[in-house]
Amino acid sequence: MDRQQKIKRVASKGHVAKISNLEVVHNVIHPDYTLEPCDGQLSETGRLEVLKLVPKSGDRPYFTARWDQKPEHLDIDMHNASKTAIKSFKKNKHGYRGHHTKRASAPDRRVFDVEIQTPDGAIFVGTVSFWNHYELNVEPGRIRLTGSAPVLQVKRTEENG
Repeated sequence: MDRQQKIKRVASKGHVAKISNLEVVHNVIHPDYTLEPCDGQLSETGRLEVLKLVPKSGDRPYFTARWDQKPEHLDIDMHNASKTAIKSFKKNKHGYRGHHTKRASAPDRRVFDVEIQTPDGAIFVGTVSFWNHYELNVEPGRIRLTGSAPVLQVKRTEENG
């Protein structure tokens, strides 16, 4: 699929268009790395970067946390490394770990447990949370919305009838 086809596909579907209220809590961060929040806006090709973990200096790998629309997960990608290292990172092999995050058990919040490891040790261990803002494009005359929400039970009293 070429770039224009990708742009058209992204524009025609409902999706997370941006994130806000980014909160990062780290238990471990490698002293040679720093965190940089991204703009949290969906690109025209469908990439929504949330956060970067970049080296303070030198020629080390860097990591981006991005929203994966289809499974609704936060994924981590490794950059500035060999193809073999990137493949190992994605497959959690040879001392690399962290491509897939785990959704934490916080039912009222979107929180992900993140653990990024390389053969040299832990780069980041902590949580990342944020709010998603969905965008739904509809054709004129054809609107169909589906969804679900928790149902709250309301007690009747003499005051509210």
